[in-house]
Amino acid sequence: MDKCNIRVADFTFSIAGESLLNYIGKSGAFRDFLTDGEPDFFICQDLDENDTVHSEAYLKRQSRYEISFEGIDCSYGKMGDRIYFDMKSPDKSHTLVLLWTFGDGTVHCTSGKYSPSMVRFGLWMALNMLCITRKCAAVHSSVNVCGGVAAMFLGESGTGKSTHTRLLRERFPEMFLLNDDSPFVRVTDEGKVMVYGSPWSGKTPCYRQEAYPLKAMVRLSQAPYNKITSLSPLQAIGALLPSAPPAFNYVDETADAVCTFVSDTVSAASFYHLECLPDTAAAELTFKTVFNDAAK
Repeated sequence: MDKCNIRVADFTFSIAGESLLNYIGKSGAFRDFLTDGEPDFFICQDLDENDTVHSEAYLKRQSRYEISFEGIDCSYGKMGDRIYFDMKSPDKSHTLVLLWTFGDGTVHCTSGKYSPSMVRFGLWMALNMLCITRKCAAVHSSVNVCGGVAAMFLGESGTGKSTHTRLLRERFPEMFLLNDDSPFVRVTDEGKVMVYGSPWSGKTPCYRQEAYPLKAMVRLSQAPYNKITSLSPLQAIGALLPSAPPAFNYVDETADAVCTFVSDTVSAASFYHLECLPDTAAAELTFKTVFNDAAK
């Protein structure tokens, strides 16, 4: 197999390259996302690692955002007139580089012997690069579905997103989990916001090739009481923006695309702030506020 196609958020991605294909073939997360459809985008492992990381353009790259992920050092920025994202293995022996011209339908990346973590994150980043030009991105959240609509629960790691969605499902068994970490959200050409399952779901293996209209987003914060408040559009932008791919905010082209995605999403859905305890009462308050009419 020299390439495969996966379908995420109603887009088809053609993927080529030994490391990428080996990971997809061994990971059950992608099984239900494989497709024979015509590609909308391409991810090609067609760059030589050694030539790329020793090139004058790479050495002069402008790093705008840096993060450490599972022991992997990552950076994002500009490399000449292109956007780059790179990941260095913990022992610094390999560097996986993504190169992309904003608006182009192909992300190019280096070939090499990369760890599963590097490939997983690299694929996620490549999909987001391509999707953001179409008002679509992964949103760090946990998503429950009830009555044919989805509610997304946002918050920093450790704020209780997964706990709250689990409590909801335990209290209301008609509800189910769509994704527990990285669903994709898309604003359609008609202005409708859809939420999609994806091959990335954090520590909870939930890989549903399904899509549902977005009913609401709820930003969680821990508190010694339970209270849910409707957010204004400006507050809603502040609630959603941190949960979109953070690196994109540091390069002008992708920052503008994120702003368009966030503002269009906010205009089409309800947003709430939930201050809560990790208890059933909080789940009941959420259900009454967000899902009650959908469940009828």
